[in-house]
Amino acid sequence: MVKIQKLPSGQLVITIPKVLAEYEGLEKGAEIEFKKHKDGFILRIVEGGNK
Repeated sequence: MVKIQKLPSGQLVITIPKVLAEYEGLEKGAEIEFKKHKDGFILRIVEGGNK
């Protein structure tokens, strides 16, 4: 399940399942891009996005 949380500053934070992050090699602070799709959104990992 993906969660979206709003911080007191107004910033939104997206949380993805740990197993998905591990599969993709994502770590805290990784950068992703959103692209609008007719059925929702597509997430793309920004190259070198892991910090």
